Amino acid sequence: MDDTPPPIQEQSVPPPAAAPTDAADTARQPAGQPRVRYVYRGEDSGWLQIFLWTLGKVFLQFFSVLCFHVRVAGRENVPAKGGALLVTNHQSMLDPWMIGIALHRQIHFMARESLFRGGFGQYALETTNAFPIRRGRADSTAVREAIRRLNCGYLLNLFPEATRTSDGTIGPIAAGVAIIVHRAKVPVVPVVIDGAFEAWPRDRKFFRYSGIRVRYGKPIAYEELANLSADEISVRIRRELVELQKKLNSRHAAASEARFEADLQAGKKRLVVADEFSA
Repeated sequence: MDDTPPPIQEQSVPPPAAAPTDAADTARQPAGQPRVRYVYRGEDSGWLQIFLWTLGKVFLQFFSVLCFHVRVAGRENVPAKGGALLVTNHQSMLDPWMIGIALHRQIHFMARESLFRGGFGQYALETTNAFPIRRGRADSTAVREAIRRLNCGYLLNLFPEATRTSDGTIGPIAAGVAIIVHRAKVPVVPVVIDGAFEAWPRDRKFFRYSGIRVRYGKPIAYEELANLSADEISVRIRRELVELQKKLNSRHAAASEARFEADLQAGKKRLVVADEFSA
């Protein structure tokens, strides 16, 4: 990987409050399954969070270079300040920290609510800017929290394919991404990870040693997306991801492009699922 980035500098924007559960969301929850209790401990919450984030990033940089020979390109395309939305293909469990270890900024994530089980695990998620989203149903609370963090000037990542790939290709983009794009009005940065599927596919219990590459694409200004429909935004983002995969000469690029064209011909322009933003 290229040079080690300098320590993260604390931003001046105030931290967002933990997203409350509104009445409509509560009404949709199955009986006996209340929302998890979530406490914001992330970026701008204090010196301890900055220290833990920086320490963890340095360790993961070392581990990633040692085990996966990680190479990163295009990180200059990520805005140095202000809110921005990263949209990333989802190849493995390694993806969340692979996209953040080379950046000078902290990244915020949505993570499925089942991971917030209390104890050290939940504390670690809260400290590393993750917040819960309920799977299997629309979650307006999580969407509002995502928009709130972008409006606070943070960097938020989404895995808009809704789940990890089963074959390494890039699938349809969830329609709900357009809601965040239109309401937050921030640049969208496409990001492609390649090799993580080979390192840790979803059907394996443990990772194996394999080369991983990460490429950050040029940001798409909100003005380019402002007048587009949900279908058009999904197609634009997916096209950008497929093109980035081709630039990496990925073994999956041809299959991703063929799948994309087949979906367009079949009229499948976007993915319509309830758990659109799952990690």
